Amino acid sequence: MAKIHGISGSTRYLQNGTRPIHGKKLATLEEITHFQSNYEQILSETEITVTKQQDEIILSLSHDEARLDSQLKEGIAQRTVEVDAQIHEMDMNVKNAGGFFPRLGCQIHYWIATSLRSHRINSPFSGIRRDLHDVQYRKNRHITNKPYVIRNECKNITDTQKFLIDNTSFLVGAKGEEHVISVLSKLPDEYHILNDVNLHFRRYIYWRERNEHIKTCQIDHVVIGPTGIFLLETKNWKSSDIEKKSDDLKHQVQRAGYALWYYLKDDYWLGKMPKIRNVVISMHGSQHGQRFDKYIDVVPPRRLCEYITTRERTLSEDAIHKLIRLIPCREVN
Repeated sequence: MAKIHGISGSTRYLQNGTRPIHGKKLATLEEITHFQSNYEQILSETEITVTKQQDEIILSLSHDEARLDSQLKEGIAQRTVEVDAQIHEMDMNVKNAGGFFPRLGCQIHYWIATSLRSHRINSPFSGIRRDLHDVQYRKNRHITNKPYVIRNECKNITDTQKFLIDNTSFLVGAKGEEHVISVLSKLPDEYHILNDVNLHFRRYIYWRERNEHIKTCQIDHVVIGPTGIFLLETKNWKSSDIEKKSDDLKHQVQRAGYALWYYLKDDYWLGKMPKIRNVVISMHGSQHGQRFDKYIDVVPPRRLCEYITTRERTLSEDAIHKLIRLIPCREVN
């Protein structure tokens, strides 16, 4: 089984454009298509689920509030009895003291105790009182924010649905690219599939053939293996559309081929760089041996592995790994 690097560029674009659903991003094309197929149900269930979650949080905080309030009241009642008993004992000492100075000393202790009565009763429970105020604050905040939380969660779903509808072409493209990746994965394990290859140049490069300057270039797939380098562009078009759009498609593939060649050329001696084969993958089939020109082949997915593996073996294992290090591909996190 071939080694897969990165994911479909169209799938990545859709992932980045969707909003978190129940706190989790849609991570695969299967999750995205499932969401779109079940949008109405997911929206309805989300409102019910989020409402229930908020009610459970508020109920839990209410229980905490009642527990802390009861703990505070019971503690203060018990502490009040203890402090008042001590004060009563001091009052009796004043009455029973013999002589002026002993009575004065007892009187001072009594005055201090009575003046600090409230502090002595309440100070041991400052932590509980602080926890109670925190719980009450969080409970009131959840009650106030509950409608906004529900609305925002539902908005994530409606925004995601709108994004997918507005980007239907990317969804179609993602299905084609994911199918191609699945087909390519059946190549022998000495092959590597690099998906969503993005080339960036510090300065514009000049493409003399089209009198065009290139700063960036995106390539659907690059396959590297013993039989060479294959630049693949997936098109989920009908055969008739490919013919109608052949000029634009030819320009896209030639541009990508030139950009990839330019990106690699400085790492090879003159004439030693591996040949890059340019391929358009026609999802809806193609005529046997169909080509745009002598440098661009048109191949259906079912013939793709055969097309790649039956070529002459020209790259060593070291040469393959060198190319993998050179060509940029974002790995899946």
